[in-house]
Amino acid sequence: MNWIFVKNFIKNYLKKTKFYAIFLIKPLKKKLNHLNYTTSHYNKGENYHEKFEKFIGRKIIWNLEKKIIGEFIKNKKITNHLDFAAGTGRIAEFLQNDVSTQCLLDSSEKMLSHAKKILNLNQTTFIDKDFTQIELKKKFDLITAFRFFPNAEIPLRDKAMKFISEHLNEDGILIMNNHYNFWSIPLFISRLTFRSDGFGMTHGEIIKLIKKNNLKLIQFKSVGVFTKNEKKTIIPWFIISKLENFIYKKFSNHKIGYNVIYLIKK
Repeated sequence: MNWIFVKNFIKNYLKKTKFYAIFLIKPLKKKLNHLNYTTSHYNKGENYHEKFEKFIGRKIIWNLEKKIIGEFIKNKKITNHLDFAAGTGRIAEFLQNDVSTQCLLDSSEKMLSHAKKILNLNQTTFIDKDFTQIELKKKFDLITAFRFFPNAEIPLRDKAMKFISEHLNEDGILIMNNHYNFWSIPLFISRLTFRSDGFGMTHGEIIKLIKKNNLKLIQFKSVGVFTKNEKKTIIPWFIISKLENFIYKKFSNHKIGYNVIYLIKK
């Protein structure tokens, strides 16, 4: 037996797991420090992008996300698109044939450097700065914000939604997700089985952010009902895929999946 592996596993488990999470009725608050969410992705790039293909669990959810985004923009006239916290351009790449121009905003230059390799540079602009430190004198028909809000500290969430609201056209739409839905089945089970870090974001917190910034919730859909694992799972992945797709087709207007996608407007 590799005792070094066992020792490191136990050490990481004890470090990341909050045993009292089983008693939580709301997520723990992330503390602001020198390595906040804005700076945490500075060194991520192509390797991050590849996870949405290499990690089968993440790929299953990404394929469902694309279906939902497609539903949300159907029959909508969209000229320009702002991808907030754009990362490596995954969302922008999926939408680039549905819009005329795109603007990708992210604080990580390394992330955006990969986005530049996969997007049409003739219709795309890139801003590799912290959104709190720029003046963007433009409004958009569509703003997307994926894998940002539940990871961000609460003050950063507030600033981000305010920024998004201010840059959304009167008839514009926001599509965002909460990929760490606190009261989802997978996260609830992880708390019951002492495998949770206690973090996440609730539907109520999303609604509060929306109302605070004079926005309206139009619709939401949820996926990721059976597991939040990305690489390994007890149930074979092909069964998970079939079950997730079945639930999505029959009943997706719920909040029990760990990933909830929201359609919002002014």
